[in-house]
Amino acid sequence: MESRTPSTRNLFIAGAVAGVLLLGGGVYFANMTPAESQVLPAQAKLPASASGSASASAPAAATAAPRAAVNAAQPASAEVQHLRTKEQAAAALMALPELQAWSAIVEKNSGGKSHGALIEYDPAPRKLNGKSYWQFSFVENSSDAAQRWESFLVSSSDEEILVEDASTDEVISLARWRREKHPAKRTGIDG
Repeated sequence: MESRTPSTRNLFIAGAVAGVLLLGGGVYFANMTPAESQVLPAQAKLPASASGSASASAPAAATAAPRAAVNAAQPASAEVQHLRTKEQAAAALMALPELQAWSAIVEKNSGGKSHGALIEYDPAPRKLNGKSYWQFSFVENSSDAAQRWESFLVSSSDEEILVEDASTDEVISLARWRREKHPAKRTGIDG
C-alpha cells in the first residue's frame, strides 16, 4: 500500500504556490485606491443648486461633511492634487498626431506584424528643473524586437511634453522638436 505522506517535491510546489499567492495579494492591496478617493469624484458630480428644495439640499449637506474630512486628511499641496498619473501621461503622449501617424505607418509597412507602442524606459520619474517627468519611448514593436523611434518626458504636474534628442543628447520642447525635426514627415525608424 502506498504512503499518503506528501513528497518533498509536492511540499516545495505547494510552498511556492502559496508564496506567489501571498505576494500577489500583497501587490494587489498595496496598489488599491483608498476608499476616500474612490468616493470623492462621484460626490463632485452632484449638482449644486441654490434654488433647490429642502430635499435636494439635504444630500448636498450630507456630502459636504465627508468631503471636508477627506480634504483635511489629504496634503494641502496643490501639486499633489493635480498630478498626472503614468497612465494619463501615456494617453496624452499617444494622443499626439505624430505618434498616431507613426503607429499607422508601422502597421501599414509591416502588414500588421508590427505595432507602434510606448514603453516606459525607467519607472522612476525623472527630475528636471524641479519638475518630475514620466519617461517613455515610442517603439516599433514586433515579435522579434522593439526598435526605438523617439524618447519623451511627460510632466506629471502639467501638460508639458519634452523630447530627448538622441543626436544632440539634449532635451527639447515639443514645439522645437516639431519645428526642427519635422516628425510628421517621418516614415520609418531612421527618419
